[in-house]
Amino acid sequence: MSNIKVITINPAIHNIFNENKGSYVSIKEIKARLVSEKNLQISSGELTKVVYRQLLRLVKNKIIEKQLLDESRRLGYKKTKKFEQVEFKFKMFPCESDIVEVKCKPEPNNKNESVIKTLKIQLTQYEVDFQSSIAESEEYKRLFTIAPEMKAILKSHFLTARNHSNQLLGKITAVKNIIEKVELSHQQ
Repeated sequence: MSNIKVITINPAIHNIFNENKGSYVSIKEIKARLVSEKNLQISSGELTKVVYRQLLRLVKNKIIEKQLLDESRRLGYKKTKKFEQVEFKFKMFPCESDIVEVKCKPEPNNKNESVIKTLKIQLTQYEVDFQSSIAESEEYKRLFTIAPEMKAILKSHFLTARNHSNQLLGKITAVKNIIEKVELSHQQ
């Protein structure tokens, strides 16, 4: 009868929602805590994308809920009852992994290893951008149903976001192919 779903979550974000019992927390507050606690070496825009992607998945699975906090259109997030019923699997953000990797591993002495490392960092960024672009497209589709009178404007934005998603998917495929080729040639 117990149908517990396993959800992957960043441990720091899990702690933030666990500690904020019943109160809303904004993306800005989440980012500030992550930066102060983890000392992340990442741009604000990149961090926003990574956090937003995590929050989107949690909202979609009804583990957290979002609500406008005030008239400034600032969104707040808080955990739902489902938060306590879900089994969480903890996973660090790619930007956290990159920092640990850089600190723990010596500089690559092989040019191929350096290229692979650079390509993997680029791939991670493309994947984050791709998820963000997909979420944007989905939001425009949702807005079609809410505001049909704005269909012309929304359709233009939707098509732009969809085209951007397609371009990013092409970049992801290209980078994955190159990583595979470089790794294959390195093994021989």
